[in-house]
Amino acid sequence: MFDFTCCNQTELYQVCRRVGIPVTPSTPKEEMIAYLLGEKDPPNVENIFDSWRNGIMGFLLDHWSVVASQLTCPAKSGDPRACYQCVDAQVISCVVQQSPYDQKLIELRRK
Repeated sequence: MFDFTCCNQTELYQVCRRVGIPVTPSTPKEEMIAYLLGEKDPPNVENIFDSWRNGIMGFLLDHWSVVASQLTCPAKSGDPRACYQCVDAQVISCVVQQSPYDQKLIELRRK
């Protein structure tokens, strides 16, 4: 088992978000370690930006043959949960950049 005590606050936040645990940057280090080790159930709160993350990745995957070579972010992996590695501010930036496709993103974020 990995020893998460050697990780700093930011690293733990990133690992938690990457595996889909809804934490905030202010979540105590001990709590994040407990979530990762399965010692404590994570909060059942969905980040309001998570639906946008799903919409962005849904859009990218639907248009993969066109966009794959242009991506420079975690979405380049093609993993449907790749946007969960990005901070909320980055998600907002991606949504704004995709404004011509707002309606499609709105449809996909509901899935």
